[in-house]
Amino acid sequence: MNELFTKTALPLVLKYEGGYVNDPDDKGGATNKGVTQKVYDLYRKSNKLELQSVRYIINKEIEDIYYNEYWVAGKCNDLPNKVAIAHFDTCVNSGIKRGSKILQKAAGVIDDGIIGNQTLIAVKRYAETVLMNRYLDERIRFLNRIVESNPTQNKFLRGWLNRVENLRKVLSK
Repeated sequence: MNELFTKTALPLVLKYEGGYVNDPDDKGGATNKGVTQKVYDLYRKSNKLELQSVRYIINKEIEDIYYNEYWVAGKCNDLPNKVAIAHFDTCVNSGIKRGSKILQKAAGVIDDGIIGNQTLIAVKRYAETVLMNRYLDERIRFLNRIVESNPTQNKFLRGWLNRVENLRKVLSK
């Protein structure tokens, strides 16, 4: 695991991903520290471990899941630091495909949700802070569209937007 992930990105995500929650309006279902039961089950199966409630997830499992299933899978190692952290947070909060589409829109390429050479070349055309701000602006537009299409999600909007703006503040330093 790299230092950017362990020292900066993971602590930022965990700041917002509290303890165990099972809100009926949350489409992710039962979640602990941001890890859904579905993701936890897949992790436990792939490691030949007995399935258990996500309520009992341990820190080592959380770190493994976030690093492999979001940081590495989201190609964060291939992105400038500030963009990588913003992208990682989005991948955790909204999924890798959605995070990738947001990155692609911010970089001005076709948003197919697959980060390949075209996306990575486009990313390099921007100054790091410029692209990070474009990315976070695009994420805010996406979050607002969620609520427009499904008003039951409005109760989460303020928290989502506060998360993005705090991320912007931290990454702008």
